[in-house]
Formats: sequence, structure tokens, C-alpha cells
Amino acid sequence: MLELDFAFLNMMNNNRQGLAARKFFLDRLAPVFFSPRVERLIQFNELGVKGCNVFLPLGQANWNQLEDDKRAVMLARSEGILNDYALPKMAADRRIKKALEITEPMFPVIYGDNFIKILAAELVRQSMENRCIDKLVLVGNMIELIPLLEHLSRYPVPISVQTTHPVRYEYTAHKLLYEKGLAISNSYISPEAWKKGDLIVFFEAGYRRMAMASPRAFYIELSNESRGLAPGLENALTMAGMDGSLQTLAPILESCLYTKAGIPQPVAEKENLDFQQNCREEFEMLLETGEDMGMWETFRVFRR
Repeated sequence: MLELDFAFLNMMNNNRQGLAARKFFLDRLAPVFFSPRVERLIQFNELGVKGCNVFLPLGQANWNQLEDDKRAVMLARSEGILNDYALPKMAADRRIKKALEITEPMFPVIYGDNFIKILAAELVRQSMENRCIDKLVLVGNMIELIPLLEHLSRYPVPISVQTTHPVRYEYTAHKLLYEKGLAISNSYISPEAWKKGDLIVFFEAGYRRMAMASPRAFYIELSNESRGLAPGLENALTMAGMDGSLQTLAPILESCLYTKAGIPQPVAEKENLDFQQNCREEFEMLLETGEDMGMWETFRVFRR
């Protein structure tokens, strides 16, 4: 048996059609013919880690059609693959998060939310060292921003969180102000106010076009569709026949960070997670682990 560092679960991009897509047949066929299977080996030579792609040969709509007990059987087989390789957790394609949550797996699943925030912290550091940054603007919805915001507050620049639903982040802004003395502005997305000297970090696709309203601002996109952030790692995924965007890369690398840091499993990635000391410590530990692994050398907004 191969010694692996991670396993990555994903589904078909399209749904099965014909008789196999009808619920009557799907409930009977899926556990027998469409169970998860190890399909490809993924090797990141730059980081010295390797893993496998656990492929579930159904589309998300097919998966949603299944009876709950049938989904549970298939997830149990995914857990069996983890056990075969002595892996404590499964990384999963960010696009299938909602589908998997219909029948919650009994094993830890990582979707990369924490990694994206850690990567944001690293790329902000690189930007601060290479450009004249007067303000940080975080755009788009991300769960549990407190550890990232506290980390970014070490820089002597204002920080603004801008979303389509700022009410969701009132609790975060209030908690940071009254418990940590950190003033973070929270507002609707305001591209007309972005200007030269601003560093805009986009966490969702679609907002990047707003930067056209202020072409002198510098921006970084960390959405599911983002590419070109780490060419070497993305190329390794492409060579394995997989998608090289952040929706694949983030969960895998987060899984590797937790394993290398010796943290058994991540704090649950949920909305409005209460502010905990271990969240802050975990964030800094994972950032440091990425440095020790040489991971941040593969992610550079300023290429040498």
C-alpha cells in the first residue's frame, strides 16, 4: 500500500443521463457501480507530498436524488479508503460542499476555507513588502474572518471588509473593537472608493471586474476559479488530469498543512464561529508550517 499524505474527493462535473439518472435505478445502481474509487495519484514534488484522487462517479444532481441511506453507504466507502491509507481526514472539492452536507460524512472533511484565509495573509505580507499599500480591502463572503483580521491588524494600515451583506460581519467588527481594540470598517462593496495604494483581496468570483472602476488599485483574487497563483502546483494537478484552480488546490493544501502541523483536525468551518483562542493559535501555526514546508515560495504575487 502506498504511503500517502492526503486524499481528495470530487464528483463528475456533469450529471449522469438516461436510465442511470432515474431515481428508481440510481438508488439501486449507485452503491454497486458508482461508489467512490481511487482514480489518480497526485504528486507535488515542490512540497515533497503526494496523495490520491478519490472519485465519486456521479454529478451533484444525481447525488442529491439518492436516498439518504444510499449516500451514507457511499460515504462509508470513502471513509474505508481513508482507513486503507491511514489518513485522518479527507480534502474535498469546494464545489461539492453543499452536496456532501446533505448527508454529513462521519469523517473530517476539509474544503479549504482556512487555507484561503492563510494564503491571503501570506500574499498580503508579500504585497506589503513589495508595494506601497495604504489600505487593505477584503471583498466577498468568507466564514470566520476573525483570525485573519487580527493577523492583518499588525500592519499600520486601515482594513475594510466589504460584502453584499455587511450585517453578517457586524458581530465580527464589534467583537474585534470591544475585545481587542481593533477598528475594522464593515460596509457594502464600494468599488468607486477604491484608489491607488489600496490592496483589494477578492474572495469570490465576479467581483474582479469591479476593479475596472479603479484600475490603479492593486488586487488579488482568491476565488474558487483562481489560477496562476502557484504554477508548479497547478501544473502537477493538470498532469494528474485534474482541475488546477483554487477549488481543488485549497482543500488539498489545507489538509497537508494540518497533517504537517500535527493538528488532528481543523476547527469546524461554520458561519459565526465563536471567537476562540485556539482559532488564533491554529491560524498562526498553520502559517508558520506553510513557511517551513516551502509552500509560500510556490505562491508568489511578485515573481523573481
